[in-house]
Amino acid sequence: MSLEFTPHHHFLLVENDAQEAAILDHAFQGIPDCGTVAIARNVSEAKAYLKGAGLYANREKFPVPSAILSSFRIDGDSGVDLLVWVKGEKTLRQIPFVLLTPANASPREIAEAKRTGSVRVVKKPSSPVELKSVLERLAEAMCSDSTEPCHTDF
Repeated sequence: MSLEFTPHHHFLLVENDAQEAAILDHAFQGIPDCGTVAIARNVSEAKAYLKGAGLYANREKFPVPSAILSSFRIDGDSGVDLLVWVKGEKTLRQIPFVLLTPANASPREIAEAKRTGSVRVVKKPSSPVELKSVLERLAEAMCSDSTEPCHTDF
């Protein structure tokens, strides 16, 4: 899938770990003209956001994202389950989906994410310093002028 990311895009981050969400949000904010980030703390909140339901009905305030970045494990739910749901929604299936897996994700879990339609699977290192570095490089790739930033190696 080829998708051009231009300045001022909007990203949806689905992450229940407040510290990791803050690191990624800060990484995006550190890139001039990259865009904005909305954070959903769980899968049901992400689905409500993506459907424009309830408090997310105002699309000027809560725009449809240019890309979705989701943690693999989210408080008893799965980023893969969210990915399957997104790919099943006609109006959402073209949105690039990046899955952030824990460092100890099994090869089976990673294969499942790729098979389900994730454009990129990123392993999150367990070290906070390495995690910050990986998330900063991911943000740079997502905000680049490349025609396929989700596939950029970093």
